[in-house]
Amino acid sequence: MSLRLRVLTLSLFTWMPIVVLAATGGVAVGTSVGIPLLFDYVVHVRFLVALPVLVASEGVVWAKVVDLARYLVLSGLVAESGRPALERLVDRFNALRRSRIIPVAAAVGAVFGALFFRKEFSGDLTTWQFVPGSSQQVRSAAGWWYLLVSVPIFQFLVFYWALRYAVWCWFLFRLSRLDLLLVPSHPDRSAGLRPIGQLHQYWAIVVFALSSLVSANVGLALVHGRSITDFRVELLSFLGLSLLVLFAPSLAFSGKLLTARSRGLLDYGVLAAEYTRQFDQKWIAPEARSAEAGGSGESLLGTSDIQSLADLANSYAVVRDTRLVPFEMLNVLVIILTVAIPFVPLVFAVISPVEVFKSLVQLFL
Repeated sequence: MSLRLRVLTLSLFTWMPIVVLAATGGVAVGTSVGIPLLFDYVVHVRFLVALPVLVASEGVVWAKVVDLARYLVLSGLVAESGRPALERLVDRFNALRRSRIIPVAAAVGAVFGALFFRKEFSGDLTTWQFVPGSSQQVRSAAGWWYLLVSVPIFQFLVFYWALRYAVWCWFLFRLSRLDLLLVPSHPDRSAGLRPIGQLHQYWAIVVFALSSLVSANVGLALVHGRSITDFRVELLSFLGLSLLVLFAPSLAFSGKLLTARSRGLLDYGVLAAEYTRQFDQKWIAPEARSAEAGGSGESLLGTSDIQSLADLANSYAVVRDTRLVPFEMLNVLVIILTVAIPFVPLVFAVISPVEVFKSLVQLFL
């Protein structure tokens, strides 16, 4: 089954029966319950946004790991003595990646999650999940499908990706312990490790799915009278924890990157000192200028010495600017924006979009 068909099938299988059952039970629209299905944003975001993103991430995130393994081998990033250890690490990683342990563990987590699952909205209103019964609220047919089918599928995907991320972090940690040949003058300014940061940024897509769900839960509560300040701690904690979880694995390389930069500054400092001393003696010293003026010295025009001096300066600047994590600022911005974008509607729930637009216009006028 193609990835696109898988996304469509799972979305319809988890969302469409809920709509049909809720409509049949009279809780899809109307005023029979406090929150009909039509206005339960959490359900629609969960199965029409978050779930498709989690399924589609298969082709965006997980498939790129193979490219990284190929780069590690072809780039010579690992010393010859460490090649056997790298091959063993890649083999173990691929075995874990294809292992049935991950889906089985995710399925167990989804089952226990469904057993302890409660309705998201904790207010006093009745919802399409729980309708008034003879003596107390009872779960509707749509609510049972939601609890026993739709939610376990979604939770399976969440646990599945969480376990995959744990395997990925383990791989990065073990890779950082190998004998890496980090070149501080590498033009990627990460001593050759930038492809790791390029791949790692795609994990923010998975967190985007969770961010959208958190935003929908808060938005539903805002619609029914809660204040966004009531969720200030939760939102800040979620954003902070998400960014910490996404950026922390890269710190495994910080020690070796710091060592490579320090060693490179010393090595290139010695080289620069020797070259600039000879350059000064040849072109700047008084006797050199006198020789050129008298016509007996080498002509300054056409010499490659100045270009070599500029190249040396550029190389030293690259070494000096070597990052302590395999990220560049663009990767950081992509991760932050991907995690934070789902919360933009919450901002507009507090601040009028018209006022925001007027403020932006005033900045440019």
